[in-house]
Amino acid sequence: MNWLKLSARDVAFVAVFAALSVVVIRVLPGFPIVGLSGSQIKFDAALAPIYGLIIGPYLGFLAAFIGGIVLANSWFSVFTSFSPAVSALVAGLLTQRKYSSSSRSFPGWATAAIILGLLILGWYATWVGQQALLYPMFHISGLLAILVVRGHIATAFKSDETTRKGWNVKPNYILLGIVVVVLAYVLPKPYLGSVEVLSYLSLPLYFLGGILILHGVFGGEEGKENFVVAVCLANYCGIIADHMIGNLAFIGLIDIVFPLEDLPHVPTLFMTVMPVSVVERLVFTAIATVFGVGLVLALRRSGLFHRKL
Repeated sequence: MNWLKLSARDVAFVAVFAALSVVVIRVLPGFPIVGLSGSQIKFDAALAPIYGLIIGPYLGFLAAFIGGIVLANSWFSVFTSFSPAVSALVAGLLTQRKYSSSSRSFPGWATAAIILGLLILGWYATWVGQQALLYPMFHISGLLAILVVRGHIATAFKSDETTRKGWNVKPNYILLGIVVVVLAYVLPKPYLGSVEVLSYLSLPLYFLGGILILHGVFGGEEGKENFVVAVCLANYCGIIADHMIGNLAFIGLIDIVFPLEDLPHVPTLFMTVMPVSVVERLVFTAIATVFGVGLVLALRRSGLFHRKL
């Protein structure tokens, strides 16, 4: 991207998305961070990859970083301001066939894979990662998905099938999704409390139900179906990159911001909260997919989507 040739629309999108992140961080509650009293993971984590989808990896990075750094009030929040920014970068790269650097051109998916791979290696380079070897399993799954799908994500995202054809709703998927959501609502009820494992199924079922409903609304044709999958996968990879940067920032600031004596055994802490982290990132992915699909399609139909793919 040539930074000297930014349009007024580019600047407007960056300003709007940065302001949106600020509002979401200030207004909406987030997920509490286990082991850090008073700290939360805000829902701007679900918005950041959408920025990369709409305005591209670099402007998306800038918008998400500005939105986070404006409200940073500690060293930890300064470092974690890079988390949503890298999320936007990875999602934007995965939906971009190639990007140019000087006279060379690189596949977007390959650069995204390198970023995610370096973050995973960063985990294993820490003393915590060397004792919690299985923790990044869902990060590795995202990296493997990129290596398998490669440039097909960008191809499906660019597909004009999503803009030329009308809606073709699948009521059976919508009904099944509603049934799954109702089941997810019922499982945590007190009268089922004697079966403890049922309550843990609730959030994954909400995620599954949301995907089924989303598929029923947007996935009626092959082009739309591929488009939704591309958005979902790009969002997921961006969100797990965000998550790993937060983990590395936490580990790096132990004994500086978080006194080690005030924490439980850190590798054990990470492994204990791993199921919570997985559910949390799946919820963020579902939110990002629902809003990302709707917003991208709306912008395409209105003629405001002008990003080069």
